[in-house]
Amino acid sequence: MTIIHHLLARLLRRPGRDGAPVETEPVETEPVEIESVEVDPDPVPIGGEDQVVASFEVVTSGPSAEVKGDLVAPDGSHTGLRFEREERTTFEERWRAGHAFGRDAATGTWRVVVGAGGVTEEREFEVQAGEGLRPSRIDGFELSPDPVDEGDRLTLSGRLETVTGKDDWGGLPGRTVALLFRPDDMLARREVARVVTGRSGRFDATVTATESGFWSAEFRRAAEDRVRSTAARSAEVHSAVNAAGAQTRITYSASPKSGRRNRKATHIGTLFVRVQPAGQPARWDPLPQQRVRLWFDPSGSGADAVQGSATTGSDGRFTLRKKVPSTGDWQVRFESQAPSQRRSCKSPVRRLTAT
Repeated sequence: MTIIHHLLARLLRRPGRDGAPVETEPVETEPVEIESVEVDPDPVPIGGEDQVVASFEVVTSGPSAEVKGDLVAPDGSHTGLRFEREERTTFEERWRAGHAFGRDAATGTWRVVVGAGGVTEEREFEVQAGEGLRPSRIDGFELSPDPVDEGDRLTLSGRLETVTGKDDWGGLPGRTVALLFRPDDMLARREVARVVTGRSGRFDATVTATESGFWSAEFRRAAEDRVRSTAARSAEVHSAVNAAGAQTRITYSASPKSGRRNRKATHIGTLFVRVQPAGQPARWDPLPQQRVRLWFDPSGSGADAVQGSATTGSDGRFTLRKKVPSTGDWQVRFESQAPSQRRSCKSPVRRLTAT
């Protein structure tokens, strides 16, 4: 059982003054969130003699909840997926399912629809004839410097290549490569930046180092690309970030996800701090009596503003209820007043829609 689950298991019965048990108020728990849905490969190349097995990866946060899913073909027909939990950390769980596409599978746009704990998410992907597709890869992906000081510039570089002959690889120029990052103790990858490859297929990008974690580069092939190459992702490379103060992290959920304009949404989360006792494994402890602020960006363009604040309780938890004026992105931020002791952090972004 993770720290989160220990914190949430607080449906207690307290004795009253007359000795009779008194029911406590139920503790409002953080709902399940689906952090990411990934398909590999995308597009799925079919048409060869062998079946192509596509992998569907789902990362969830919050209370443990079984993941279920369906594949939806271009004609609307459904095929069930069987997800199995592959990995768990203090904050997230990774689930994976596979499906074999035969040479006669329908080509076109498919959807994978997944659900966990009452939350659903979907992602589109392509199934295409694989004849003429050239294998591609990202070669020599690396980071510099390593380690790096927090706030300094971190350079990510590599080369996007495709097969040009039997044993030859050549660079793919003018293609967009996405740079993905997942912090230590987290499983979901998030896109941080994009870069376009040069004449030799090489790319270089500079980002600001904020925390230790794993970087990867991904080429997502465009349908209009004249050179028909497969998608490609590099292996993950770890970056160590030197920083003063203990690392902090916010778990955060917002619900309901959709509804009428000016309805009230509930924002629930917990603030944690990473503790490293001498001679013992590091752990994440709740961080009480700290101010967190709720931000709202109505357009998703970064024009955000504070909508409210709360002080974490003895268990590090906070709850805010705010009106949803329009569709937009919400986020909780902790701005440390003692950075030499503990660092600031931001929660994942949650999008709420209003009609």
